[in-house]
Amino acid sequence: MATGERLFSFRGLVALCSAATLASLWDYGFEIRHDNLLLMGLLLTWCVVRVGPAGMQSYLLAGALAVALQFVAFKAFVYTVPLSVMVLVFPPPGHRSPRRKLAMGWITGAIGMFVIARLAFGVAGAWKGFLTGSESMSSVAAGATRFGPGVALWRLLGQTPLLLALLASALVALVVDLRRRGRAALSWDGNLPEALLFLGALTALLINPTPFPYNLLHLVPYAFLFAFRHAVTLWKEISQRAALLPVMGAVLIFTHLAPFGLATRRHLDFTNYRQVALMRLAEDLTDPAKDPVFDGIGMVPTRPIISPRSFLHSLGILAFLQGPGPQIRDLLAADPAAVIIPSYRTDWLPEADHDYIREHYVELADDFWVLGKVLSPGGGTFEIIHPGRYRIASFQVSNLAGSYPTGIAGLLAPPEEPSLPGTLDGTPLTNRPVELSVGTHRIETAATCQPTVVWVGPRLNRARRLGPGDHAALFVNW
Repeated sequence: MATGERLFSFRGLVALCSAATLASLWDYGFEIRHDNLLLMGLLLTWCVVRVGPAGMQSYLLAGALAVALQFVAFKAFVYTVPLSVMVLVFPPPGHRSPRRKLAMGWITGAIGMFVIARLAFGVAGAWKGFLTGSESMSSVAAGATRFGPGVALWRLLGQTPLLLALLASALVALVVDLRRRGRAALSWDGNLPEALLFLGALTALLINPTPFPYNLLHLVPYAFLFAFRHAVTLWKEISQRAALLPVMGAVLIFTHLAPFGLATRRHLDFTNYRQVALMRLAEDLTDPAKDPVFDGIGMVPTRPIISPRSFLHSLGILAFLQGPGPQIRDLLAADPAAVIIPSYRTDWLPEADHDYIREHYVELADDFWVLGKVLSPGGGTFEIIHPGRYRIASFQVSNLAGSYPTGIAGLLAPPEEPSLPGTLDGTPLTNRPVELSVGTHRIETAATCQPTVVWVGPRLNRARRLGPGDHAALFVNW
């Protein structure tokens, strides 16, 4: 009850509003990422142990969270192990149970959560995959191309200057207090626990071999906890001097709220409309059981992927560039995707993979490709690598990129055209989709006509016009 009262007090509301305007959290805050769950679990652990101590119950939940988070993110142990050691060796005040009982509560929670997770993964048939994935992430992370944290930390200068100023002030004040009071300052009564929490997160960022900017999600919140407690102490001094209040308001606006607005307004330029349209068209063009989608990211979760190895990540891309295989082109040949959604991630693939895609897929837009082929005028032979329904039409009415004008005129679907004059494997063509089997086929038509073969899937008779797109704009983050 006391925790809730503090949360909805004026000070609690100020803390919530201040945390909500930390620009670094908005860089990735709109994404459904494992990092969001990891952050929530770590903050919840801190709350139940430090903010709302309840003895055995707190430690039971802390132990359960420590294990649960390991199933959320492989890197969770970097944060949970130091935090767990700190609260086990030095229990915060307010826990009336002996240290031995608190430790037993933590162990009980940890074991209980492990049993639950093991049973859940076993029932789902995913336990072996979890172990394999953990081993893979460990080896990949060890061999990844390393770079420093400067790219991430540099962003804070423009995004959270007030937070950095308060953080520096808090660290200086902590050092002064330690020198003044000595061992008496080593307690839970002051800001030392929050300082250690922040320094632990900073250490985790510094030892991370690939500290991408999204890792600020695991640094800025702990910096805020430390800085805010220090700011509360400063406010007690400043609030007694009314002449300083306008100055403090101006400082808040121009060193916190203004940088927040400048850093986050870019989200207005990156809506989800295009991504949703691509996902819906991918679903319309595929069967949920038979037609995979390849995008390297799992953008269409309702459709199968070509292989568990087809996920493209900066930590694993070297396996496709330098490894013995199989390569993406091999995975596509073994289980062809009906739809390919390229992005900046697919740009990482070697040229041989792009050649394979261009050979067997056609472009509805820069960010959406389907199985098919654009033949030379008069027709020719083509290869089908995935059976299903295809539409055969002239390029002018194919709805492929470049076959219609851009702008308003391009949004108007062309009227249904008469049958394309010519034959498919010796059979006269019609204006209806045809079922094509795996193998080589041949189209013959007039020399003035350029035929196209375009995948339309189990339900559609014609792929919709998508309009211009930019594959580099998909999954844009920092």
